[in-house]
Amino acid sequence: MRTLALAAIRHRRGSFVAVFVAVLCATVLMTALGVLFESGLRAGVAPQRYTGAAVVVGGRQELPVAENLDVPFSERVPLPADAVARVAGVPGVDLAVGETSVPLTVDGVPAARGFGWSSAALTPLSVVDGAEPVRANEVVLDRGLAESVGVSVGDELPVALGGEPARFTVVGIAAPPDGVETGRIPALFLTDERARELSGRPDQVDVIGVVSDADPDELAGRIEAALSGLDVTTHTGNDRGDVEFLDVGAVRSILVVLSLSFAGTAMMIAMLVVAGTLGLSIQQRHREIALLRAVAATPRQIHRMVGAEVLWVAGAGAVVGALPGIGVAYLLRDAFAGIGLLPADFGLAISPLPPLAAVLLVLGTARLAGWFAARRPARTDPVSALREAAVERAALPRWRVLAGVVASVGWLAASVLPVFLPGEAAVAGAGGSALLGAVAAILLGPLLVAGAVRLVGPRLRAVAPVGGYLAAASVTANTRRLATVVTPLVLAIAMASVQVFTQTTLSAAAAEQADDGVLADYVVTGDAGLAPAVADAVRAQDGVDAVTPVVRSQVLVPYDSAGTEAVSALTAQGIEADGLAETLDLRPEAGDLGRLRGDTVALSTTAAETVGADVGSTVDLRLGDGAVLRAEVVATYERGLGFGDVTLPHDVLVAHTTTGFDHSLLVRADTPPSVAGFPGAEVLDRGELSAAGQAQRQVQSWTNLIALFVVLGYLAIAVVNTLVMATAARGREFALLRLIGTRRSQVVRMMRIEALLVVGIAAVVGTVAAVPALFGVSLALTGSPVPSVPPLVYLAIIGVTAVLGLLAIGIPTRVALRARPVEAIGA
Repeated sequence: MRTLALAAIRHRRGSFVAVFVAVLCATVLMTALGVLFESGLRAGVAPQRYTGAAVVVGGRQELPVAENLDVPFSERVPLPADAVARVAGVPGVDLAVGETSVPLTVDGVPAARGFGWSSAALTPLSVVDGAEPVRANEVVLDRGLAESVGVSVGDELPVALGGEPARFTVVGIAAPPDGVETGRIPALFLTDERARELSGRPDQVDVIGVVSDADPDELAGRIEAALSGLDVTTHTGNDRGDVEFLDVGAVRSILVVLSLSFAGTAMMIAMLVVAGTLGLSIQQRHREIALLRAVAATPRQIHRMVGAEVLWVAGAGAVVGALPGIGVAYLLRDAFAGIGLLPADFGLAISPLPPLAAVLLVLGTARLAGWFAARRPARTDPVSALREAAVERAALPRWRVLAGVVASVGWLAASVLPVFLPGEAAVAGAGGSALLGAVAAILLGPLLVAGAVRLVGPRLRAVAPVGGYLAAASVTANTRRLATVVTPLVLAIAMASVQVFTQTTLSAAAAEQADDGVLADYVVTGDAGLAPAVADAVRAQDGVDAVTPVVRSQVLVPYDSAGTEAVSALTAQGIEADGLAETLDLRPEAGDLGRLRGDTVALSTTAAETVGADVGSTVDLRLGDGAVLRAEVVATYERGLGFGDVTLPHDVLVAHTTTGFDHSLLVRADTPPSVAGFPGAEVLDRGELSAAGQAQRQVQSWTNLIALFVVLGYLAIAVVNTLVMATAARGREFALLRLIGTRRSQVVRMMRIEALLVVGIAAVVGTVAAVPALFGVSLALTGSPVPSVPPLVYLAIIGVTAVLGLLAIGIPTRVALRARPVEAIGA
């Protein structure tokens, strides 16, 4: 059978090239996702400032979740200042430094941070010009920051702390040795006392850095034992970069979750595409397999032959696709960095495991698909096999119809989950229902194609008597073939519609809620946040009726989900209840927002339904810095998309943020308030306030779009691959039509009508598969069943699909018609 398999590959290059391309592209995709997954576990950014520390001790920056991935905290988890002395007493510690950092805006550089001078011992920096700071108004700058703002020793340096102005004298310039990078975070060094004063947290430190010549790993173990009463983590080697750059540690879990969720969808699509391509390849060879059965080939021999073909062709495609998959992983990394999901310097972990896993997975899928596709022709008796090779079976197998009906029921049931079930689970179920709808369409595809032809066949024949008649007759006789080529188009339209229009619906609803909910006349914002002094100054001005400071963060809410522990990461805002009615309308549904004081919380209706809470109940919250808050629910409100799902008292939330600054001020006044004297502060019209979490949603939206573009790119290749393969195999059919008097132009017209029929069926079925999902998602998120669907975007999705279908059918048709009919009929 191996000889027959190799002969078949040589003589049917077109079909096997299509299988090779499908497998190669699937391997590329799965390898890239495997690299991203491994990078989320092992990669990161090497430390810069902490290269002088053997061990860095930080608070645990994630919430452990049983049987699930840990969820990161959004703010820096601080340590008590008295822990520094405990670390200093550990044997082997030469120096323990408690580092406190302060966000400062320096001449338009909002990302700069101020540190106490003692923490310079943890860095490779040393003073190369000037001296150390010894007075409260003295500062040392790293050389990169000094050059960017154009100052030198002796100059006055104006800075702003949350908009509050201050002036320092530059007494020194610090620089690392040549070739050492430390510029990711521009640094200023103040006296330790001044840094603690400006931080507003004199009893806490950000991290504890340890200078020692001892073995770092052994020393880390002793330090953890000495701090056994605290929830800390110790970092050595490259792991020090995680505690130095919080964005790196946070994106690890994001990258793992993203790659896993992306891989689940991509894997299912890749399996469907590979299985469909192999099925079409074997379907085109029914005549050959029937002849082999007629000359006494057993079913086992047929399976062995098909298996050998699959292993040769798919194995070559899988191996060739592994290396480009690593390149695609780098492209995805760059794309995610470009939208702000990953730091630009986030590295990838490269090992043989992702390519090997991708090769084995795709090859196993191809082998299983080959066995399944060969099962029918292998077990059919020779006479029936020859008959089926000439005329397609009319009826679908009973199991396939039953599976299609079950998938259809699941599709409709999942899409209406938000009608009966509350919370995030219903949203996820509704969003994923489109894939079930596409699977149902694939299983019932021949029936759908036959129904479409019966519906439009008479019209086709009326419009184009020859081409329309031939197209309708061809499709009626080969509904399975047409259903196979429609499959990737349906998947592309359904997936693109759900992903894109879910984001447009979410963004439109959030923007509408934010616009309707802000009652204030003006909004004050700042580049690096607003200190309390800004709110006090605005409140004291004449003509100002009310000022509501707003601080934003993220809150983790653990809850029970069907008997298992789950955690929701929710956008949170902190506001003052006094004067709230004049500046902000959250549209309360139950309870009283005026009671928002002390250990209380208000939840959006979606959040309350997700965690199973209502007014009067108590919920356990983990604030942004990991602090535990047991709060009473005093109100629920509708505008969670616009302002965040969790609303806390201002003083409670701001005390547990890294900066301690407000995000904005909502001001009710007759004239714009003055923010003169507060660098970086700006007064905006109320309409310019962005919805809570809008930046995160934009990043998430672009992330989903990038993932969608990758999958659609793969589907586009699959569409072209399948259509070209199906069309090119019809050379004998075209030759026969030419020999019985059909003109070349009539054959071209027939195929053009077929192509339009393919695109039309795909557009209708793909849209129908997506509509219930969008209905459910919109109902759950906005309360309205009508999603936001920009017509031009929808037309663009259908237009791209149509162009792919028309080109992939039209070009092979013209190529096939170049051959002389007498020669082609015998091929």
